[in-house]
Amino acid sequence: MVVGSLPREQRTKAALLSSWFFVTVATLWLLKPVRMASLLAHLGAVETPYVRLASVVAVGAVVMFYSAVVNRLSRINVVRWSHAIFGAVLVAFWLAIRWWPAIGAERAFVWGVYILVDIYSVVMIEIFWTYTNDIVTSAESNRLYAIIGMGGILGGTVGGAFVDGFARAVGPINLLLICAGMVAASAQLGALTERVLHPPQRHLAPAPKKKRTFATALDGAREVRASRYLMLMVGVVIAYEIAATLADFGINVVFEHSFTNEVELVKMYGRLGWIVSITAIVVQMLIVPFLLPAKRVALLLPPAIMFAGAVGVVIVPVIATAVVLAAADRGLNYSIQQSTKESLYVPLNDAQKYKAKAFIDMFVDRVAKALAAFFLIFIIRTAGESVRLTLVVSCIAMMVWLGSARRLGAYWHKGLPKLDEEVVAPAPAPPPPTEPTHSPTSQT
Repeated sequence: MVVGSLPREQRTKAALLSSWFFVTVATLWLLKPVRMASLLAHLGAVETPYVRLASVVAVGAVVMFYSAVVNRLSRINVVRWSHAIFGAVLVAFWLAIRWWPAIGAERAFVWGVYILVDIYSVVMIEIFWTYTNDIVTSAESNRLYAIIGMGGILGGTVGGAFVDGFARAVGPINLLLICAGMVAASAQLGALTERVLHPPQRHLAPAPKKKRTFATALDGAREVRASRYLMLMVGVVIAYEIAATLADFGINVVFEHSFTNEVELVKMYGRLGWIVSITAIVVQMLIVPFLLPAKRVALLLPPAIMFAGAVGVVIVPVIATAVVLAAADRGLNYSIQQSTKESLYVPLNDAQKYKAKAFIDMFVDRVAKALAAFFLIFIIRTAGESVRLTLVVSCIAMMVWLGSARRLGAYWHKGLPKLDEEVVAPAPAPPPPTEPTHSPTSQT
């Protein structure tokens, strides 16, 4: 990952996108500790599967809306409107708890904060990567994605360190207002990226006339079903999310039993944020540049290391092993796993990037979390907050993840020519105009 060796245009692109990703992820890591501390302090870890199910419903509704309107907006307007909505909602939540402090302990408010942060983590990251995948070529992705991903990892480090160092002085609820300001800054970075890079207009997939909104929202599912390549991605996503959700519950139980004060919980999750991010930085700098072109190895490394971390917590369920597991999970997820996954979408067409990817990242991801929530409900009702049993089930999901990742890597390596014909077949050229036409306004 030698930035100086890149052409000037690619250096500019990497700098703008990594800066934007930095702010987006830093905001997320300010929000995550608030979400988890509020849930554990007021409702407890046993509430996790139920609020996750509610989150699935909420994210599903957002996906339907996103898929229905995404082709009605230009690339930059998708960015602007999403940021404006999130910023306004964050300010509304902050005002609510400032005016009525007691509402902070109410189940509805705690659930609302949790679901809002969950939607942010899905939608804003999805919008950033969709934009990036649309303006980066396949040749550029292997060189730039390690740099762009580093921006997000540094953002997680700064966000987590800020919460760890200043949560007591600032107050957990005031972090919501800070995040609203950062969302506004993120929107400005997106607009700056558009102005400087001047990416070509989106190549929108033609839609049938008079197509109902509901049918349009399901386009992503149809794109996935039609492609074996995308179906293998679905397998990886489902297995990973079940494994990670169950592992995350085990980590939360360990923390809940170790800390009782909400501020201390916020600080602990902030500390976890920068520990995870430092892990991701090391991986992003030393491993990603070498393994990103080798998709088969890059896909297999995260589940193998996470499996080892989970076994450690099963043997000794204490804070230290829980932190190691979190670093193995999220540290690799934010570095090599994310860079590899996003690079797999680069060769695809517009409909697959905007609709199929949104369906996988926003809907399939949440459905997998819902399945994990049902597993958690069953475990809690039969064995209580059993860290060991939860992680044993998580390890089984990791084995499925390993198998799916192996097949996806083999398909990429051996079937790329077929993939180009079958999945990324170019649209037929339009008939030549019969009369002179004026150039349309560029849609970005």
